[in-house]
Amino acid sequence: MFENEQLNDIFFSYTHVESTTWLYLTLFLTVTLFFKFGRLFSIRNLDVFLISLFTPGFLLVSHGLINGFQDIERLGYIVLWIVGGVLVVRMLYDCTLVRRPLLEPNLSAGGLTFLLVALSILLVSNVTVGYLENDRELEIEQYPNHMPGYRILEDIPPVAVAFWESPFELVHRGGKDPGVYRFEMTQRLALIIVLLAHLAIVGGLILFGSVHFQNVNMGLGAAVFYLLVPYTGEMGGHVHHVLPGALLVWALLCYRKPFLAGLFLSLAFCIYYPLFLLPLWIGFYWQRGLPKMLVGVVVGWGILIAGLVLTQRPETGDLILQIKRMHGFLMPEMDRDVLKGMWQLHWVPSYRITFIAFFFMMSIMFAIWPAKKNLATLISCTAALLLATRFWNGGGGGLYLGWSLPLIILIMFRPNLEDRIMLPPQSIN
Repeated sequence: MFENEQLNDIFFSYTHVESTTWLYLTLFLTVTLFFKFGRLFSIRNLDVFLISLFTPGFLLVSHGLINGFQDIERLGYIVLWIVGGVLVVRMLYDCTLVRRPLLEPNLSAGGLTFLLVALSILLVSNVTVGYLENDRELEIEQYPNHMPGYRILEDIPPVAVAFWESPFELVHRGGKDPGVYRFEMTQRLALIIVLLAHLAIVGGLILFGSVHFQNVNMGLGAAVFYLLVPYTGEMGGHVHHVLPGALLVWALLCYRKPFLAGLFLSLAFCIYYPLFLLPLWIGFYWQRGLPKMLVGVVVGWGILIAGLVLTQRPETGDLILQIKRMHGFLMPEMDRDVLKGMWQLHWVPSYRITFIAFFFMMSIMFAIWPAKKNLATLISCTAALLLATRFWNGGGGGLYLGWSLPLIILIMFRPNLEDRIMLPPQSIN
């Protein structure tokens, strides 16, 4: 007779998928499901190709960090920068597209639903198993008061994910020994927030397809594509990678409800960089809904500041400084020993000023361009601006794809959305 333990080892033993193997498995599935073999030179195929190129960059960064090979790490960041730059251009080009054919996935709704459930279970399993196997708490020696950020979000520890060791964790924690997080923000809390954020993104993408694309297959396809991207598994345990994307997806989903859209948008300010989306969103609501949108922004803004006030303790430092960090009222960091990512490895830190200046002009430009804004331009310009933060973010910005990934996927699947606009009152009658 077999022992129960032996049977459990046979049928319930879980082996983590090695990162390179997972890359090829997801690539084959992605091409099978979403590549349009009858239209080789379609925009859809270009999007599949570009998003797939991010993963080799992450693998190079991860391998270089783990093994101490700076040349390989630098190459990884160069790949991430190049692909990110091409995607910024792609998002801007999308604003000029007038006609977008409806290209459904190469699988029925039933098949997509089954695959969606299976991939969701796999992601939950990897995040949960990583949490159970990593019963330690990592250490942050001090708050990075020289960088913009939101202290409460920084207090939440990362949840280990079972795909591969996260390069972000190595960049920001340097492989430190176990320690204690402030405010007793345990990994159990982080696990709950991470899983809810992923659920919000998946649910938001499905609703987007059903409500705004008027095709549930497109929503299911977008959700499946999100779960297939290896980045989702790699960085899926980091709250500040997943949560902002979820908030922005729901802000766009509720674009017809200006108050809710403004509320979700402002809650995304917890990572500072979405602050620069305000000119774009104000331009979108300029003819109708602007007051309600601004009220929602103020309410969400107040929630974030109230969180800082209510959790203020002596060990957290100056409250005014933390509020300044939340709004980015700091001098740009120029110390190579403090900066992370590409700015630490290769580029002269003073060049950040040039990138910041171009970014500011890009943010202001979106207030007036495109002149006629619809839902498609709102999504694409939001994604472009968030992608552009990667070039001047001093904290390893090349690794932050999660903020814009759900929006890029929406652009990838979107049909014509020219009629999805906020009309002035006289145009409704």
